[in-house]
Amino acid sequence: MRIAFNGQRLAGQRLGVGRYIEYMLRHWADMLTAQETVSLFVRQPIEGDLQQLGPRIRPVLLESRLSGIPWENLRLRGPAAQHDVLFCPAYTAPVGYRGRYVVATHSINEVHPGSRATMHDQTYARLYRYCAQRADAVIVPAEVTRDAVVEHYGIPRERVAVVHQGADDAFQPVVDPAVIRAVRSRYFGGDRPYILFVGKCSARRNIPMLVRAFARLRTERRIPHGLLLFGPNHEGLPLEDLCRELGVAEHVVQTDGRIAHHTELVPVYAAADVFVHPSEFEGWSITTVEAMACGTPVVAANRGGLAEVASGHALMVNDPSVDSLVNAIGRVLEDEALQQDLRRRARARGRALSWSASTRQTLDVVRGVAAGNRDFPRIDQ
Repeated sequence: MRIAFNGQRLAGQRLGVGRYIEYMLRHWADMLTAQETVSLFVRQPIEGDLQQLGPRIRPVLLESRLSGIPWENLRLRGPAAQHDVLFCPAYTAPVGYRGRYVVATHSINEVHPGSRATMHDQTYARLYRYCAQRADAVIVPAEVTRDAVVEHYGIPRERVAVVHQGADDAFQPVVDPAVIRAVRSRYFGGDRPYILFVGKCSARRNIPMLVRAFARLRTERRIPHGLLLFGPNHEGLPLEDLCRELGVAEHVVQTDGRIAHHTELVPVYAAADVFVHPSEFEGWSITTVEAMACGTPVVAANRGGLAEVASGHALMVNDPSVDSLVNAIGRVLEDEALQQDLRRRARARGRALSWSASTRQTLDVVRGVAAGNRDFPRIDQ
């Protein structure tokens, strides 16, 4: 069996989908049989240890100044068609592609008012729907995403496979106090505790709300913590202005989140007193799973895929607001028994969600499509 793999999102900073692709490839390298090969199509040379993925995964450079949708349609279409199945890990496939393909749809944010700009709804959202409708199978990370795909895209439920996304085995609690001190000093100049968010800073994820809640916690509860926003401010939110307005500019650190390897995130999670994800809607959240795998107490919005990730294993906020975040985060920081209970529950959830299971289940869906199977029941971890 010959698998074509759309790997263009490996280019640049590997967040979200880029890391999803990386995990798939690392695990597939050990799962492929002698009769299976993967052509990994990329638009830029692969850097780092992904250059050596074993004999059954062959990088194919389709170098071009084009990127995104133009690259898929003008450069990927022809070479991919020479394979038995095409795996598209990020919402889209070449328009009108006639071969068998599987597409991963990680979220349908456009069904939630205000989650995306109007231009996105008129362009990318329509393309995502079209590609999912034409796919032989659609892979989603959560039941809530499956329901949205069925309802809003009109795709038969049996063609949508739920595959939960996990945490790499490297994400474990860190017990060395020196490591914890080093991380805190790196970002805050001393051994200072902090509250953490990891991911792209966006309005949909309520990052300004989190900053306001943090400011309230400092003034009302006198917490000594800093706030670390570990990820790029890709929407250009006026976070610096907001922090100055609230008087917390010296207590909030926002980084671009660039790391050479995903294992660098382990001590960042482990050194945090609490991880907060207050998003209005997520199809899933790899970062929340990773935080839990590291045994970090989690406060999360009880919305969308976040609820499926964390409910029963975190302190859930039913209606994200400044008040509700102040109350939830304050409870975790001030109640040692609650904090320890959340650490235990988070660790158990993190162990239950693994990339080894996620990647095998994904490969099985791709294999099924290559063999002509279009019936994919729910997959449980």
